[in-house]
Amino acid sequence: MTGMSGTHDKRRSGTTAGPAAASWLVRLHRWRERRALRRALARMDAHLWADLGFDETTAREEMEKPFWRA
Repeated sequence: MTGMSGTHDKRRSGTTAGPAAASWLVRLHRWRERRALRRALARMDAHLWADLGFDETTAREEMEKPFWRA
């Protein structure tokens, strides 16, 4: 006896993830990138912030943002 005839098991189809999965991967990549950049900014001194065009207030605002906010 075969189980569940007429159904298709997508896990075995060999197809790649659809557009929704690709969208999530892009989002996750952006989040990781923002988190890394904000952590790097937090390790910098004020003179490096100035080289990047940030004053202290702007740099601190950027560092305090959660990773999901642009």
